Amino acid sequence: MYQAIYYDFSDYKYYLRDDKEGWNKKFSYSPTYYVEHYAGQYLTLDGRKVAPVKKLENYRDPKYFEKDVDKVTRLLVDLYHEEDDPPEHNIVYLDIECEIGGALTPENIKAASTQVTAVALYDNNSKKYTCFVLGDSYQTEEDNKEVLSYIKEEELLEAFLDKWEELDATVISGYNSVYFDIPYLYYRIKNVLGEENAIRLSPIGKVRLQAHELEPPVKLGGLNHLDYMLLFKKFITKQESSYKLGDIGSKYVDLGKIEYEGSLDKLFKEDIAKFIEYNLRDVEIIVALEEKFKFVDLAINICHLCHVEYDRIYLATSLNEGRILTYLKRKNVVSPNKPTTYDPSLKNRTDDEKKYAGGFVLDPQVGLHHYIYDIDAASLYPTIMMSLNISPETLVGRVIIDNPLYNCWWSFQELKERNPEEELKIESLKGKIKKIKVKELIKYIEENKIAFSANGVMFRTDVKGVVPEVLEDGFNKRQEFKKEMKAAGKKKDWETYKRLDLKQHSFKILINSLYGAMSLPSFRFTDGRLFISSAITTTGQRLIQESIKFVNSQIKNEV
Repeated sequence: MYQAIYYDFSDYKYYLRDDKEGWNKKFSYSPTYYVEHYAGQYLTLDGRKVAPVKKLENYRDPKYFEKDVDKVTRLLVDLYHEEDDPPEHNIVYLDIECEIGGALTPENIKAASTQVTAVALYDNNSKKYTCFVLGDSYQTEEDNKEVLSYIKEEELLEAFLDKWEELDATVISGYNSVYFDIPYLYYRIKNVLGEENAIRLSPIGKVRLQAHELEPPVKLGGLNHLDYMLLFKKFITKQESSYKLGDIGSKYVDLGKIEYEGSLDKLFKEDIAKFIEYNLRDVEIIVALEEKFKFVDLAINICHLCHVEYDRIYLATSLNEGRILTYLKRKNVVSPNKPTTYDPSLKNRTDDEKKYAGGFVLDPQVGLHHYIYDIDAASLYPTIMMSLNISPETLVGRVIIDNPLYNCWWSFQELKERNPEEELKIESLKGKIKKIKVKELIKYIEENKIAFSANGVMFRTDVKGVVPEVLEDGFNKRQEFKKEMKAAGKKKDWETYKRLDLKQHSFKILINSLYGAMSLPSFRFTDGRLFISSAITTTGQRLIQESIKFVNSQIKNEV
């Protein structure tokens, strides 16, 4: 299985590290595209036959399917689409200290004008900490900690790079390391030792500086960088009052930062032993958090399941796109291109009008209540998507409501109670609008087994859509893993238990994150017009309101 991948935009070459074959450096890969063909062995989501082609004559030509899949995901889906366990990784955790030189703005980090005073590392293979520090003959090795001191910063950085290459990490992590530790290290090494040494941070000697705001300031080619602060914010289930490392460590693993008086520069000059302890403690906290939460392992499992680069873990669209692309690849089904047809009316709306109904929040009634009921709708949005067969290829059209939010709180039963001669506006997928009588619409829905959402958006149910199919697959696999977990727990096989727990948790996150991706008009597996996302949320609101009515009626009956 793949351990690391990098695409070099400068020469259009791939660098791929496989757990069995090692590095395959600087190779070309031509992705496959698909076009309609009567004898094609592949199918589109809507059942058309397509055949593969290697040459893309015109990128804008809509006849080509899967033309806009990003290059890395394309390769990973093609080469590694079979289900498998994630590979073993060499994981290195790090933290650096540097002399204070003003606020740590992006500009100051890029300038890297002050010297690095300490670098602490921990690798998961040896279970050993190493601290490189500026100091006079301060070297010690005890238990699992080694401290190496150097008179000159040049010597420290050279020794660190030697150790870095020796560890041969495939995954690195720190706390805010994406925006501080790694960028500062790169620029400081470049300033002190030259570019030829700075690129040694990358196992393939490739460093890409930020090209756009979604990329990290410094991307080390061939390394998966999973920032623990970003992982913590993504995976923790509640909002924290502070995300400072010391506060998080104290709260969750009973391990806070080393306290000192004055500045860190003063500590470095006056109490080198405590300064070293301070540097090592930051890494110790990260390691302890990982032992407790397994967020790095969780991220690896999710990205492996979706066949995307590990640094895509923060992007729900990339994860779910990779997941569905991989699922369809195994079935010889070709995915659609990203939506290009947007609701024309959106252009003329205000920002508020472009919004659609979200979650339903009921304000609590102040006072003493004798009966309180708690209803937990498990995976509400995914359940709605499966129940209504919501998917881009099952979308039929919608009943137009004179409401910019497409919010009407309808049910099919309420539609049947309307005047049968009343005329309603119906919009097709191509944006054509026509009027139809209520009785004719009801007949069409019943004869064609159409699912009717709370905002009038309609979906066919004669064929299962890919989105509910993938969700159902995820639910089933999660239940299988939980069942196997239970069996492993009875046997006290805790290694197997933990591995299975990561798997089921990975599916849980993907299942619950799919709606977030579908709410974006540019997501490959939505309609690009807010119809689908609005259908999900309004139906969710309707279900909650009906649940409230039901519970209140039961309370009245009991009283």
